[in-house]
Amino acid sequence: MPRKNLLVVAVWLVLSVACGSGDDSVPSTVPSDTSTSVGEDGGTPTSNPGSGSEPEEGTAGTAATTATGEGAQDGAGTTATAAATTTATTTGDGGSTEPDGTDATTTTGTSEPTDTPVTDDPSPTTTLYAGPVSPVSGLPVLDPSRLDRKLIAVKVDNHWNSRPQSGIEHADAVFELVVEAGITRFIALFHHSDSDWVGPVRSLRPTDWTLVKPLNGALTISGGQPWIVDGALSNRVPLIGDMGPPLTARWSDRQAPHNLYADTAEARRIAEDRGLDQSPPPTLFNRGPSSASPMDVATYIFLDWTDTTDVVWHWDGDQYLRSVEGVPHQWIDQGGGTGQIAADVLVVLMAERRTACPSGDGSCVPAWRTTGENRAVVFADGLAQVGRWSRADNGDWFTLVGTGGEPVTMPAGRTWIMIYPETAELVW
Repeated sequence: MPRKNLLVVAVWLVLSVACGSGDDSVPSTVPSDTSTSVGEDGGTPTSNPGSGSEPEEGTAGTAATTATGEGAQDGAGTTATAAATTTATTTGDGGSTEPDGTDATTTTGTSEPTDTPVTDDPSPTTTLYAGPVSPVSGLPVLDPSRLDRKLIAVKVDNHWNSRPQSGIEHADAVFELVVEAGITRFIALFHHSDSDWVGPVRSLRPTDWTLVKPLNGALTISGGQPWIVDGALSNRVPLIGDMGPPLTARWSDRQAPHNLYADTAEARRIAEDRGLDQSPPPTLFNRGPSSASPMDVATYIFLDWTDTTDVVWHWDGDQYLRSVEGVPHQWIDQGGGTGQIAADVLVVLMAERRTACPSGDGSCVPAWRTTGENRAVVFADGLAQVGRWSRADNGDWFTLVGTGGEPVTMPAGRTWIMIYPETAELVW
């Protein structure tokens, strides 16, 4: 076992006992970034000794275009043209060796079937509750009117200077995926829920819109390189940028670029004012008793995302608690209240890493192939179920099936969806 992983596990165990369990310009809608350096706007990278670095966020910019349900328009109401195109090349993702132990199970690229015929209808359904439920989390919702509205997604920073984050503890679900410097970022999904203090908000990456598009969501960002923004807008994914109060505000306790926070209710109002399609998202997953075998126990899950990011999820008998680099990962609200980030269900979607580059000005950034099919693992109730995901197009949602092609069922609850490097081992 690598010395790094030994240290991570040791520190995590000690803390568990002790604790008990780019950005480019920040536009109103679309950034006007002309930078060509690596990162969000070519700002000088900040560094954390021994942990890599993440590009700084730009501090100036102008609002150029407005995203609508029918495409993008500029400030004068004329149609904006998404002229930039991208090329992509497959690269390695830098996955490193996982810790091993006598009770650990690992999934590898050779242990899964490549062809899994579907024997039952895998279409998502929700069967746990008789009353209205969230299509995102499967949990019951007291106010049915909150289900008939648009989903708001918020891109959230996960740089070490951004922790603890705010607002993600209220999200119905969260995406996690790798960006530059081996750091992950989140996309927090708010449908029946809301938060008036979500952040730090950061910039757009090429894979983000591919995840939000099938949800009919509007994506709140701090900015983005123009070629990446054009890609989202040309695929009719609305973007909401830094428009200042009441939508966004800077927290004086944090330094830029890790200090921008958003109000999801205000983002929803902006989406309505723009005349965007207010249709709710589809049902994401089959909700019901876990279809995992009782023998497939998974109470300690280790994800070695990159050389700079190790994550542990620990099942405490009720939920999964998150730790990063051996330290419990905390959230903080605007009033100073804190808690450990938790989820009820973990969905790991293996993906191929790519490098996406503009055809003209701009810098290349990591991206992930999220169409086709690949391996998947679902963790729920302290159990693991191995299977596969598939989707034909970025407008489709993911279909999950087990190794025999049977639909995967998972309990209702807060769901953490990870777009995980396919070459990285997953240990539980």
